Amino acid sequence: MTPLSPFHLDEIAENLSLENRRELRIMGYTDLRVAISEMYEQSEAYIVRKENGPIIFAGGLWYSEDQDYPQMFALFMNEAMNKYHLLARGSKMLVDFLSKTQDHMTMTILSDYEGMANWAVWLGFEPVGVIEAGHYKYIEFIRCNLDENCVYDRTSRPVVH
Repeated sequence: MTPLSPFHLDEIAENLSLENRRELRIMGYTDLRVAISEMYEQSEAYIVRKENGPIIFAGGLWYSEDQDYPQMFALFMNEAMNKYHLLARGSKMLVDFLSKTQDHMTMTILSDYEGMANWAVWLGFEPVGVIEAGHYKYIEFIRCNLDENCVYDRTSRPVVH
């Protein structure tokens, strides 16, 4: 796991999975390099690769003023499914690393991608709702840092007197 750098952007753009290309188009990006550059400039992002091998995925946290908790994201490369063990180890490593500084993380996944939704659950994210945006449905997930023993739903928290 390595911090994302500008020299990684071309490799990501050239090898990005079809699913992630589709998602970026849905989000309104017509130029992959613009989307990936924004990710680099506006988020805390890392790449996962084995030594000098190809990038398997880029992921991290997106911070926004209009959300309560940072949004975890991942951009998978075409090689990701061929390197499943590296993907799994790298994913766990990234989530464990991010959990050291975050009490909560959210994730939003297009409902068309059942495998990605299962990946989020495997990483400890819980599905908490569905959002409809135009013709698309997204599953919302949240992950609570178990070391903090927290409850993400404020109405479920015990009353303190």
